[in-house]
Amino acid sequence: MFYYKIDRIVIFKVLVFFVLAIFYSCNKPASENHNSGKDSSLLLTDSMVVETENPQISAYRAFVQQLDSSRAESATMAINEFKRAFTGKSTGLCDSASVVFQELMDTVELHLNQKLETDTTDYTLLFEKGKTPPQLQKIKNELLKNGFKFGTSEGMVYIIQDRSFVTQHLLPMVSEPMKAYLLQIEKENREGFMNDAAIVISPRQHVDRILWYEKFITDYPDFLLIKNCKTYKKAYLTYLMTGIDNTYLYDIEQDMKLSAYFTQAYAYLLKTYPDSETASLILPYKQAIEQKQKSVVDELLKKYVIKGLIYSQGI
Repeated sequence: MFYYKIDRIVIFKVLVFFVLAIFYSCNKPASENHNSGKDSSLLLTDSMVVETENPQISAYRAFVQQLDSSRAESATMAINEFKRAFTGKSTGLCDSASVVFQELMDTVELHLNQKLETDTTDYTLLFEKGKTPPQLQKIKNELLKNGFKFGTSEGMVYIIQDRSFVTQHLLPMVSEPMKAYLLQIEKENREGFMNDAAIVISPRQHVDRILWYEKFITDYPDFLLIKNCKTYKKAYLTYLMTGIDNTYLYDIEQDMKLSAYFTQAYAYLLKTYPDSETASLILPYKQAIEQKQKSVVDELLKKYVIKGLIYSQGI
C-alpha cells in the first residue's frame, strides 16, 4: 500500500496559533512579452510589464519594517500609522495595508514566543485559580493593550494574537470580504479548536467552519488572503476525516465504529449541507466506514491527499 507521512504538529500549529507565513505580496513578478511563432530562446525581451506597489503601501511597509518586531508595542504604533495614512482611502488600499499589518503581527507574535522560551517567569500562575500576582497581571494587561494574549495547551504557555484588537481597529476601514474574514478569524480565535490534542468545539461548529470557508472561497476567489482560507479549510477537513490523538475517529478502531463526535458531525453535514463539496467528499467516506471497507477508506484518503484536499497524517 502507498503511504504518506507528515508531522501532525505542523497542522496542529496552523489551527492553534493561526500563525501562517502565507500572505500574498503586494508585488507581482515581472512578466515578459515574447513574439509568437519564433524560437523564444533566440529572442531578447522587447518589453517588460511591471506591476508596481502603490506608493502609499510602500510607505506604510517601510514604516512597519523599521519598528522593533520583538516588542508588542509595535503593533499599536503600526495600527496608529495605519489609521493616519489610510483613513478616507479606498477599501482596496486598506485591504492591502491590512496584509502588511498582519505580517507585522505574525512576526511580533513569533518573537514574543521566542523570548518566552528563555523567560524563567512562571506564567502558568495566570491560569490557576486565585489572585494573579501583580507583576504577571501587569504583563498580561500590557500584552492585551497591544493586541496579544497568553494561551495554554498541554501545560505549555504561549502568546497569541488577540484578534478582537484587529477587528476593533480595522473593521471600519476595510472591504466587506475582508470584514467577513477578520470576523471569522476572531470568532475561531475566541472559540478555540484544539487543546491537549483534543478538539474542543462541537461537531456542528467544526462542520460550520469548513462550510464557511467553502462558501467564502467560492464567493471571493480573488480575495487577498485566499491562500489562508484554503489552508484553514484543508486543515479543518483533515481533522473531520481523521480525528486527532484525543478525539478519536473510531470508538473501536478494529471494528471501524465511528465515535459519537464524528457520527454527529457527518450526520449534521449531510443533512444541513447535502449539496456541498464537503458533503460529496464525506458521503462515500462515511459509507465505506459503515460497510467496514478499510481498503476503500484508505484509498479515499489517499485520493484526497493527492488532490490537495486534506493533509496526510501517516495514511
